[in-house]
Parts: sequence; structure tokens; C-alpha cells
Amino acid sequence: MQPQDLQRAFYEMLLESQFWSPRQIEDYQRGQLTQLLRHARRNVPFYENRLDPVFTASGDIDWDRWEDIPIVRRSDMLEHRDAMLARERPAGHGEVGTVSSSGSTGQPIRITSNRLTITAANGNRWRAHRWFGLDWSKTLAVRGDPRPGADPDQGRLVGPWGPPWDDASRFGRSVEYMRNFSAARLLEYLLETDVRYLAWGAKNLHAVALEAERLGIRLDIDCVLTHGQQTGAADKAAFTRVWGARCLDHYSSKEAGQMAYSCPSGSGLHVSAESVFVEVVDAEGRAVPQGEDGRVVVTPFVSTAQPLIRYDQGDIASFGPPCKCGRCLPVLAQVSGRTLSIFTHPDGRRAAKMLAEETRAALRAVFWQIAQVGPGSFEIRYVPADWSDVGDEATAVADFRSVYFHDAEVRCVRVREIPLTAAGKFIEYVNEWAAT
Repeated sequence: MQPQDLQRAFYEMLLESQFWSPRQIEDYQRGQLTQLLRHARRNVPFYENRLDPVFTASGDIDWDRWEDIPIVRRSDMLEHRDAMLARERPAGHGEVGTVSSSGSTGQPIRITSNRLTITAANGNRWRAHRWFGLDWSKTLAVRGDPRPGADPDQGRLVGPWGPPWDDASRFGRSVEYMRNFSAARLLEYLLETDVRYLAWGAKNLHAVALEAERLGIRLDIDCVLTHGQQTGAADKAAFTRVWGARCLDHYSSKEAGQMAYSCPSGSGLHVSAESVFVEVVDAEGRAVPQGEDGRVVVTPFVSTAQPLIRYDQGDIASFGPPCKCGRCLPVLAQVSGRTLSIFTHPDGRRAAKMLAEETRAALRAVFWQIAQVGPGSFEIRYVPADWSDVGDEATAVADFRSVYFHDAEVRCVRVREIPLTAAGKFIEYVNEWAAT
């Protein structure tokens, strides 16, 4: 089968499989996992003995022992890089390439993937676009990096961004704005290119929306496609107020691909269950009950060049109840943050929760960053909506202590801006003390 035919077949399957029963989805996932486990055990030195708990004497898979497979850590990706690469790959899985993670919350790691992972990512992305009724004949703007010799103040035309077999896609185009663009230059570029859809991190786009509001620049943005950061109610409110835009939020990573997308009619994020097995587990690697926070552990099905079987994604999340939209895909109620942002108490207690939007409202803050700066010391750094108006810092401190530690030392700090990471990401919760 030609790559484009395979891509179309997978995409069309996704339009049906989203309505499969939970049992049908489980059966499909186990079929995919069986192939991956056997491939990894046979071809990847790192997994030769690591998968022994689930293999019976007859070579069958004992699914009751799935959680006995050791979790792969980020440190494994660094220390056992060569041993995690497959000596051989299944036929038809395509050529390979290597990329690096941003390293925004730790040391960058290299990930080697095969062509089939792109097929899976495209299919899940286009399905989410269809949920939101995006028009592939319009213009989508995404962030890019200047190429050597190119004018860094100019963007770049990339080409169509929808399925190549779709008639509307043939008229559409995606354009890249450069990483170094100021907010003002970005707004100018969006006007020049008649953009209808805009992709970036939620906090970054929130700041751009506020700049557009300040300058009185009107843009006809139908939908923002957020990624790489937590998208909060305040972000969505800004997109709606300034641009009249909806928000399609997606959860992805370089390691696991496109893991989940927001539902246009429900709440939470629908897991891309046909491409990745997502678990939410406790410290022992056991599944936590629905509604309870845990660590996100992922197993992408077609990553056969460098298989990741029960990989700790480094995020905190919780599963929610089935969505009322009718799709039977699992639902992540929320992705609360990074495990590197877990706050700790000197007595050993740990917490990875989020403060409510009501707390931000009490501070009358546009943006904030909650940071642990010492064993029991924390800062609530916030950018005021109006510098002449001091927010209710006492309420913010009280809210913090009620959510985290009642005896915490908490200080509110008014700042002009929250610095981005070197990768251009906005980190809302950060444990700076643990990182030292």
C-alpha cells in the first residue's frame, strides 16, 4: 500500500473507531501492543528481559501482569540510548529520523522515530480538525525557525495542511511566523497572510491577544490551536473576547506523538486511543482511580525504531468519566502539570495540584507563575492587569495554603512579565528549589 493510501485508510478508520465500544477499543489496543511487545523483545536489546513479566511460557501475553513491566524513565533515554534502538523494524514502518526534545524541564533527549508515527500523528490531528469543523482551504499559521540566509523578519509559506486527498486542502496553506517575531510583528504578519487559524502555546497566544487588544488590531481568527502548555479558562476567555476564536487544545510530545485533543462539545481531552496507550499511575506504577491525579505513562503503538513501552511522560493528569458527546475514546479530565513541578514539604508530603481561576481573579492577574523557592518557601509571581490596582494578595496566600501546605511561607511578587524557557515555553508551576 502506498503511503498516501495508508494515511487515508488510517484516517478513515479513526472516523469510525471513535465510536467503538470500550471493549472494542481495548481489543484493538491489545492487538497493537502484542505486536509491539514481540517486536521489542526480539529486536531491541533494552527490552530483551525487561518484558519477561508479561510473557507466559507459551509466548502469550498475560495482560494481568501489564503493570509489572518496569516504567521507562527519562534517564533511561539518556543512559541507554543505543540499546533502545531496534536492530530491525517491521516491514512497511518507513524510514527513520531523529529529533530532540526541547529540554524545557530537564536535559534534552533524542528520539528516533519511523515514518508510521507521522501517519498516526496526521490522522489524529485531522480527526480533531474535523471535530471542530476547521476549513482546510483557509490559512493556518504555525511557529518556525529562520533558515540560514533567510530574512529573520519574514515568514515562510509552507503549503497545504489538510489531508492531500481532500478537495478543500488543495486550496489551503500553512505559513510560518518566526520564533524571533515580536508580538507586534506577529500581528502584522497575521494580517498580511489573512490567517484564520493560529497555533502556539496557550500563554503565548494569550499575550498576543492582549497586545492586539491594546493596539486595537482586529483579526478574524476562527480557532486557536494550543499545545505545549496548560490552557486555562482565562486563556480561552481572552481568545473569545479579542478574536471571537474557539480553542482546540491538544496534548502531545516528541516521544509519544499526538496523545489527546479537546472535545468541542464536552469537557476534557479525548485520548488518541488507536495510536497510544495512556495510563495514569501512582508511585508504584499502578493505575489510579478515575478523578485521581497520577503520573502519565504512555506506550505509542507504531514507534518501532525506538519503542517506548510504559514511558513516564513527566506529566500529572487524571482520567474523567465518559464524554457525553457520544465518542467512546478515553477522557483525560485535565493535565495538571509536570512532575518536575511537584511541590514538596520538608516532612515528605508532595502535591501537584493547581490553584483555581478564582485565585487568579482575586489577584487581578493576567499571568502568574507559582514557584517553590525553598524547602517550605513559595512565590506567587503575577503580572497585574492594572499596575495601579493591587490585587487581593492575602486571599491568594490563603488559597495557596489551603490547596498545598497550611504552614507554607508564601510571598506574592508583582512582575512585568513571566520569562519563557529557552524553548519558548511558559511554565506556570515550577519547583526551582528541587532543581537546584
